[in-house]
Amino acid sequence: MKFINFKKISFLFTALLFISLINACEDAIPTDYIEQKFVEAYLIVDEPIRNIIVMNTQPVNQKFDYAHSLIRDANVKIIGDGREFILSIDTAGELGYYYPDTTYLVKPNTLYKIEIRIPGYTELITAETNTPSRFKYIKTSDYYLQYPKDTVNLPPLDTFKLEWEKVPGITFFILNLKCLDTIEYGKYLIPQTDEKNRRIERPWNEDWMFKEQSNTAPIPNTKTPVVWMSFKWFGLHDVSVFAPDSNYLKWFLQNTIKNQYDPLLGSVKNAIGVFGSCSAARDTFFLKKNQP
Repeated sequence: MKFINFKKISFLFTALLFISLINACEDAIPTDYIEQKFVEAYLIVDEPIRNIIVMNTQPVNQKFDYAHSLIRDANVKIIGDGREFILSIDTAGELGYYYPDTTYLVKPNTLYKIEIRIPGYTELITAETNTPSRFKYIKTSDYYLQYPKDTVNLPPLDTFKLEWEKVPGITFFILNLKCLDTIEYGKYLIPQTDEKNRRIERPWNEDWMFKEQSNTAPIPNTKTPVVWMSFKWFGLHDVSVFAPDSNYLKWFLQNTIKNQYDPLLGSVKNAIGVFGSCSAARDTFFLKKNQP
C-alpha cells in the first residue's frame, strides 16, 4: 500500500502557484511599433546644400529598406543668409533633398534654419545651426605615401602627421580617411599602368569591414599622426578634417558611442535626428602598395 505524500503535493502546488503569479505580473512583450520621422541633415561650409535626408523609422525586427523608408514628398526649406532655399528631391531617391542651384555655397559663421512639412504629418519639423569658420591645413602628407614593406612590424608613421588651423569655438574635430577608388590603382601612377587596387588584409579583418570605405575618429586638438592600421585599401585617398558645430558633434558621438537614441543628443524638433553644420579641410594622397 502506497501513502500519499501530502507535503510533496503541497510543495508542488505552492511552486506552481508562485510561477503563475510571476507570469501574471510580467508585462506583455512589446510588439507594437510606433513609426517616427527621422532627419539627417548637414551643411558643409563652401559646399552646395545637398544630402538632406528625411525618412520614416522602421522596426528593428524587420530588414531595413532605405528606399522604402525615404520620404520623397516632403516640403523642405532652408532659411539663412537672407534667403530661402526650396529643396528638391533627388529623382533616384538616394541623395535625399538638395538645392538645385549648386553655385550657391554654404557660408561660414551664418545661422541657417530648416523647416520640413510632410503630408499627413501635423507637426512642423524645425531645427537650426550656426556654421563654423573656415580653416585649412598647416601640414599634410606628400602626395605619394609608401606603405611599409614589412607589414608584421609596422614602423611609426612619422612621415604622415596632420596639422590644421584652430577654429573659434571648436574643441573637437572629426578626422575622416577615405579610399576614393577601390578598383583602379595603376592609372594614378606615373607612368600609368593597368594594375588594379587591392585591400589591406589583416588577420582580424572581416569582409563586412571593407563595405565602408572610410575610417572616422574624433580628435581633441589640431594635430595628429595617421596610423597605418587606419588604412583599409591602397590607392587614392581623401583625408578630411571637419570642424563640427555642437549639433553635428553630439550626433557623431551618439552614433559612435551610444547604442540607442538619446533625445538630449538630437537637435530636431518634432522628429528624431540632427541638423548640423561643419567646415572642412581636405587633401588627397596616394598610398603605394607594400609589394606588387
